[in-house]
Amino acid sequence: MAAGKRRQANFELLRMLAMLMVVTMHFLSHTGSLPEAGNGLTERTVAAILIEAFCIVAVNVYVFISGYFLSESGFSLKRLIRLICQVLFYTLLIPVVLAAAGVLDPAQVNIYYIWQSLFPVESGHYWFVTAYVIMYLFSPVLNAAVKGMGKKQLQITLVCLFLFFSLGKSLSILMFASDKFGYDFGWFIFLYLTAAYVRKYGIPCLNKKHIGIAVYISSCAAVAVITIITLLICGKTGSLEYYVSVPFHYNFVFCLTGAMGLFLAFSGLQIHSEKLASLICRLSPAMLGVYLIHEHMDISASWTGWLIGTPSEHLGGFLIQLAESVLFIFFFGTAVDLLRGKCFVVLERMLARTSVGKKCASAVRHVDEIMKH
Repeated sequence: MAAGKRRQANFELLRMLAMLMVVTMHFLSHTGSLPEAGNGLTERTVAAILIEAFCIVAVNVYVFISGYFLSESGFSLKRLIRLICQVLFYTLLIPVVLAAAGVLDPAQVNIYYIWQSLFPVESGHYWFVTAYVIMYLFSPVLNAAVKGMGKKQLQITLVCLFLFFSLGKSLSILMFASDKFGYDFGWFIFLYLTAAYVRKYGIPCLNKKHIGIAVYISSCAAVAVITIITLLICGKTGSLEYYVSVPFHYNFVFCLTGAMGLFLAFSGLQIHSEKLASLICRLSPAMLGVYLIHEHMDISASWTGWLIGTPSEHLGGFLIQLAESVLFIFFFGTAVDLLRGKCFVVLERMLARTSVGKKCASAVRHVDEIMKH
């Protein structure tokens, strides 16, 4: 296998790890395992903080991977259509499946519910998809900017964006009205441009794998320590109530550095087994499907209850529940989306044989050709 493919497999493996982290964070959130401001710390909540701290980089990593490759490959209308169709597949099919299983209450199906299912991107059914699609629509402009700007110009732009989106809020004990905690396309655009810069110029001081790992571990440890300290202060004094949650915001400075460290560590990882690299590359396209299934609005708040009922109060039992639940969601979601992907390939081939399909494919190719030049 060529070096380029091994390198691709490295990042696809990182994409899979990031999705495992995302499911883990959602398990902790939906089981109420993370402590709230003013509440005391227990053995289980401390463990939850540590786990969350080392997973919180996942979304930044996922977007960073996309920006790293999209900054070179550019915009594709075909890719965007496939993404939207994938999202619609789940927003439209999951309610039908749940209704057939007697889980979905027909009373909750109203005009607003239907509208969210028909227009999931615009309605924010999945906040990540909404932010990602907007970022993707901006990608031609961002790529042109990266190509047209000099290194110093891009550095200054990134520093200014970093000051606005990350550093200021990371130091402030009061919430800024403009701060979306990294759950918005503005933060995604910053990550995209940062990834484009790394791809174009690299970061010489972080070009060794062990340095990236050290940055990841130290950043995540800092997130955990800051969270625990602010929780203790808040519990004793009642102050810093807002700041308790700040270290777990995606645009917190150590969430950013942790994500960059993990990304750079994987960039230096070599996968020498052709079979393993091939398996990784076959499974990784299903990662978004894992997210779309377990974070569907009719499933998000319920799947942990379906799987484990009540979370165990004992740390050992809780960790077993977490591991079993996360792995089940990950592998179940992967299997379902791989099957969906095969169905889409068949449908796409069938559509390509029709006159309407041929005209649509020609129009899409024309748009993509225009965007390449």
